[in-house]
Amino acid sequence: MLKLIALITMLIDHVGFIFFPYDLTWRLIGRLAFPIFAFGIAEGYTYTRDWRKYLLRLLILAIISQPIFLLTFKSSDLNVVFTLAGGLLLIYCYESLKSWFLKYLSIILVLVSAWYFNFEYGALGVLLILVFYIFRKKPFFFIIIGSLIFVVYSIMNQHLIYLGSIAALFLIQSISQKKLKLGRYFFYIFYPGHLLVLYLLSQWL
Repeated sequence: MLKLIALITMLIDHVGFIFFPYDLTWRLIGRLAFPIFAFGIAEGYTYTRDWRKYLLRLLILAIISQPIFLLTFKSSDLNVVFTLAGGLLLIYCYESLKSWFLKYLSIILVLVSAWYFNFEYGALGVLLILVFYIFRKKPFFFIIIGSLIFVVYSIMNQHLIYLGSIAALFLIQSISQKKLKLGRYFFYIFYPGHLLVLYLLSQWL
C-alpha cells in the first residue's frame, strides 16, 4: 500500500509542478512521496540479500533518469534516486563498518557529497533514510526525529510546504505492515517513464 501511495503522490507532485505551478495543493500532496520512498530504502536494506546489487540498481536508475529529470524540471540538482542510493550507502556505513572512526568519517563524507552535488532533499534527505533505519521499530523517535529533520529542511529552504512531509511519518507508522506487490522493478520503470511522459506532454501542450 505504501509503495502505491508514494507513486501516486509523486505523480501528483510532478503534475502540479509542471502544469499547475501556482496551485500549491498538488505540491503539498506530493510531500508524502519522499518520506515513503526513504522508508522503503530503510526496509529494503533490512531484507535485501545483496545490498551492493541493490545500490547498483539504484545508481543505474539514477543515471538513466538524470537527463529526463533535467529536461523535465530544468534543474541542476541530482534526482531523488541519487538521494535514495546515498541513504542506502549511509546505512551500510553505519551498520557494517566496525571502526568508529571509519564509520563516522564515511557517514560525514556521504552527507557532504549529498550537499555538494545537490542531491534532491540534500544531506538531510540522505540522513532521513538512516534515521528511518535506526528507529524503524521505535515509532516515537521515528516520528519525532523525522519531523525535526523536515522542520529544519523547511527553515533552510524558507518554504513551509515541506512540513507537509510530516504527515507521511504518521502514515508510514499506520499502514507499513500492509503489503501491496507492484512487481520488483515497477518503480525502476515508473520513475523515468512518468518523467518522460510529463516532459513530452509539457512540450506538446
